[in-house]
Amino acid sequence: MKKTIAYIFLALTVLAGGSCTKHILDKVNFNGLPADQVWSDTTLANLYLNSLYNVVMPLWPANDNANTFPSSFHNTSDESNGGTTTLLQGKLTSESVTDFFASGTAGAYPYMRRINMLLANIDNYGLKPSQTAVIKAQAYFLRAYIYFDLLKIYGGIPYITKPEDWIADSLNVARTPTSACVDSIVADLNHCSVLPASWPATDFGRITRGAALAFKARVLLTWASPQFNPQNDPSRWQTAYTAAQHAYDTCTLDGYGLYSNFSRIALDISNGANHEPILFRPFNGVNASGNQYESYDNVTRPYSQSAGSGGTTNNPTWNLVSAFPMKDGYPITAASSTIPYDSVYYWKNRDPRFYATIVYNGAVYGLGNTPGRKQWMYTNITVDKGHVTATGFYCRKNIDTTQSAVNSQYGKTFWVELRFAEVMMNLAECANMTGNQAQAYTLLEQIRKRAGITANADGLYGLQAGMSQGQMQTAILNEREVEFAFEGKRYDDLRRTRTFDQLNGSYRQQMVVAFKSTYKVSDMEKVNATTGIAPVDTINVNGPDYTKYFTHTIVPITNENPINFLTIYYAYAIPSSNISKEPAMQQTIGWLYAGGMGTFDPTK
Repeated sequence: MKKTIAYIFLALTVLAGGSCTKHILDKVNFNGLPADQVWSDTTLANLYLNSLYNVVMPLWPANDNANTFPSSFHNTSDESNGGTTTLLQGKLTSESVTDFFASGTAGAYPYMRRINMLLANIDNYGLKPSQTAVIKAQAYFLRAYIYFDLLKIYGGIPYITKPEDWIADSLNVARTPTSACVDSIVADLNHCSVLPASWPATDFGRITRGAALAFKARVLLTWASPQFNPQNDPSRWQTAYTAAQHAYDTCTLDGYGLYSNFSRIALDISNGANHEPILFRPFNGVNASGNQYESYDNVTRPYSQSAGSGGTTNNPTWNLVSAFPMKDGYPITAASSTIPYDSVYYWKNRDPRFYATIVYNGAVYGLGNTPGRKQWMYTNITVDKGHVTATGFYCRKNIDTTQSAVNSQYGKTFWVELRFAEVMMNLAECANMTGNQAQAYTLLEQIRKRAGITANADGLYGLQAGMSQGQMQTAILNEREVEFAFEGKRYDDLRRTRTFDQLNGSYRQQMVVAFKSTYKVSDMEKVNATTGIAPVDTINVNGPDYTKYFTHTIVPITNENPINFLTIYYAYAIPSSNISKEPAMQQTIGWLYAGGMGTFDPTK
């Protein structure tokens, strides 16, 4: 059985006071441990490194708390309900996006300081370069990861590479140009070339050289994309393409690839056959300090099948439901005559990823290890009353159906931040934008083939033949919406491609399902004393029963206004409280602050 690296909170007293959490060396009192002991011992240095993994590596959005960076604010899109409505409705202020803040020892810059302490000291206390190189490489990756998260949010930010001295160093620092930040992130990631292609079982979950290269390709793709490249500088795309091809080639060489079972990518990470996840955070389902369990299952399941928190979180919108193509790959708006789209039985003959992601009214959803269990979400349903889905759908993606309702609060599904399908999609996008549509076609076809979409007579898996660069770019973004649904990618993709504002005027939509007026909910839910089955559970929604008993309508999510995403949201304001403390820091163009209009251009 594989053992994952220990993500523990460890605040060793190294140069700057503190305490620690005991773990592996629990007979040693780490309080007041001097620097020469920590940085002269690889075991202690690795424990310190593990504490950095714990605070930097991403969590499931449901596990978000005050110590999490970035905040769940950045999980808002047309994919699901919830999120930050002030973002969607154009009501943000310069104080709204607070990821720049530090809360005590939590936040981007306190975490950065801890990373910089390791990098500044580990070579100074007798350890050999052969012992420190791999530790430092992982720290460089974690620093790049944090800075990239900040860069996506604000554009250029102060790029601090040493543990600043509170007395000797000036803490009034200016923002580093975005281009220089990207260069520094890439330089940090280049240090990761010393990392192994894979780790032994005792270090399962650590960053590999493939993860670093894949992440570097993501960084350079973002820098080349319209968010930061509105003038479409082709040299940025060429640089991104080179990085994406290198990541693809190295990951392929190192054994990464598409997993055959799309619905189990995050659930089968430890089975030895799944080589798709590249960068992930392990969970073991243990309710203990260190946050080793995830709450995604609990909040995403229907209320009656959760530990009391489910029902109204991570509900797929009709917008997302409509994005899934048919089984032959054609969109529902241009379905083929071979497999036509049925607006009543909308779930029939869809892309197999639809069934791995969406739970619709009457779908078989065997939660709690109950094969054949049907999920209902009609108006006035009794079992989930007061906590029913806000969109008419539940999310099935990455839900562990073997967990009981009460145990769903202690989930153990790994968060997969980056997988091989993204490496392929990033390469496809860069190939398209550098004039290699043929390579983009090949990569999209492979992803669709794994999904279970039919090749069709032309072998294009439903893709339109002879697409222009613009058409291919739209196809890639649509494919990402479906492939990476509920994996934390949609918000970033809409901002990165400057397509979020193209949703303006539209609504996030729900499906309202109700029994026809001739049927009473109470009668349909009444359990037969002889069979032990309620009439509703005898309904077969795949046949004429559906139109006999149900009606459905598509309407905006209750109490929501049309989307109104402002273009200044492609680079948010630095909160004025930060600027007042550090006057050298410029505000972002388009945002007001005490000194007037911002002047910092995030695209340069």
